[in-house]
Amino acid sequence: MLSLVAVVCAGIVAVPVSWAVQKQVEAERGESSPDAAANVYVLQTSSGEEIGLSRVLAGRRHDELLRQWRQYRGDMERANVPSKLEMVGPIDVEDQGDDRAAVTAQVRPTWWNEQTNLSGTAHPWRFETRRDAGGWRVWAADLPPWCGVHVRPSACL
Repeated sequence: MLSLVAVVCAGIVAVPVSWAVQKQVEAERGESSPDAAANVYVLQTSSGEEIGLSRVLAGRRHDELLRQWRQYRGDMERANVPSKLEMVGPIDVEDQGDDRAAVTAQVRPTWWNEQTNLSGTAHPWRFETRRDAGGWRVWAADLPPWCGVHVRPSACL
């Protein structure tokens, strides 16, 4: 009887552990398409959350891309105006062959305060994406400067 209890308990523990391992492996695979990888990048930039960003950054360029992302977020925060980003219009995906794709999304900022909401002008955000470790990831991000393009330069002083 004791051995049956041990087997049942081990099975109960093994199921959540195997599920967690499977979810971690899935999270590290990247995204299912080039535009999905770019979308996650923009969403994480908008939210300011690094959690979830790493899964869409190409492994060999991870640290460099994370530094770039942090610098961009720093510019957004320095402007000291609550802002979010939204993609407008279709996302353009151009297959480059050899598991590479160029992605262009029109992204605009939105701001708000107690009395009003404003939307800025959309500008192209360009990404080079590559299939890496079974999923699509951002290899390079060519973003318009936050200060001077999305907001006036004086807002970032």
